[in-house]
Amino acid sequence: MKNFPAFLFGLLVLMALGMSSCQETYPPLAETEETTVPYALVSVLQPGSATEATVEVKIPQTETEDFRVDLRDKSGHSLPLQTGSNVGVANFKLRTYSASQLVAGEPYTVQLTYRDTRNNEITVNRAFTARSSGSWTKLPHAPIFGGDYTGAALLSPFFQSRIAVYRYATESNWNLLRYSQGWESTVATNPLPRHGAITFQLAYFGTNEQIFTGFGYITNEKIPGKKAYLPDLWSVGNFFSLGGNTTQVFHGFGAVDATVKFFTTIDEVFIIKEHDLGTMYSMNFRWEEKPVRPFPEKTGSLTAFTLDEVGYVLNQVPGTAPHLYAYYPQRDQWERKADLPGGERTEAASFSAHGRGYAGLGLSAEGTGLRDLWEYDPGLNTWRYHSEYPGQGHQLLIALSDQEEAYLGWGYESRTVEGSQARQQVGCTDFWKFVP
Repeated sequence: MKNFPAFLFGLLVLMALGMSSCQETYPPLAETEETTVPYALVSVLQPGSATEATVEVKIPQTETEDFRVDLRDKSGHSLPLQTGSNVGVANFKLRTYSASQLVAGEPYTVQLTYRDTRNNEITVNRAFTARSSGSWTKLPHAPIFGGDYTGAALLSPFFQSRIAVYRYATESNWNLLRYSQGWESTVATNPLPRHGAITFQLAYFGTNEQIFTGFGYITNEKIPGKKAYLPDLWSVGNFFSLGGNTTQVFHGFGAVDATVKFFTTIDEVFIIKEHDLGTMYSMNFRWEEKPVRPFPEKTGSLTAFTLDEVGYVLNQVPGTAPHLYAYYPQRDQWERKADLPGGERTEAASFSAHGRGYAGLGLSAEGTGLRDLWEYDPGLNTWRYHSEYPGQGHQLLIALSDQEEAYLGWGYESRTVEGSQARQQVGCTDFWKFVP
């Protein structure tokens, strides 16, 4: 890595010496991402009726017609598909296919077959059940390639719920993307680009906001597989100041030395470390930092959301169901809630909308990609299955919400190639609006 800070390189050396016996797995990073777009089954959407479906396929800009898309019923019989639009975005194309006369409640499989750059025939399947997915609306794909396919994302309630994402592009540049009816992309350099960063906004005096960005980690090719975690936190004045000059709030916030997740109330953020003893810190809009009551158990893979100024944290440790806890800031107390159904999972996504919490997706204990979404009722303390995420990704998606709706997308698909035990991690660019 060029211009790599000397003190961080030293930190990586210490990490390598101290962790040489540890077995760790990491999400896909820009250093290993190819800029060549693979063929992919992006989505299966049934917005109006369970008897109709639209399939979207991503193909390289330089594609030939040496690929095919098939739809089969549960008996393996092939069903007709009508070719639709063919639109170019960045360095890929999006082609749609439509199907009709499906039977509600019946299972179907979409199959994509193509040849890779080594002329190997690749077959990828996606199963779905015919049911209406009226809560989901497909939005424009992000025009990105290379770098990370996830990022530090925020939705500003003070600026018409506009969306912005800090995406790691290179070791010296962020790709700052803003969304409002479409994506606009600019380059930013502050703070130091890193993987796994977070960003959030806090209100002050009820009418203004400050936006904070930081944490995450950097890597160095001289010590592959190791991370140097960054405990710094930076601030800008509001949404339209993103990408400009930043002010350092903390150089060493809360001894952060791991990946963190967070939830916010109106004017306070609560930051908790993954794979830790449960340490949690808070910071208010005055930049006052303090430790608060620790999470009640050791943390594994976390995801969090907020409902009515109460923070909800799902904790997944190996061999157990995902545990849900509610944190009440006024009392500084945790309370155990109902476990998330659907089985063990890591790298799940979560958000809140219309007075309910939502969680799901991620990877199963076996590494299989999941797309199931579950709805949490805080009054009844119950979960119910809501729908399947119609998009491509399984893990590390960006998830945002305001009071009535949410946005979900990007991330990575963990897909299995037919006839192979290997799983491919494929970067995703699709983006969705969710209205319960």
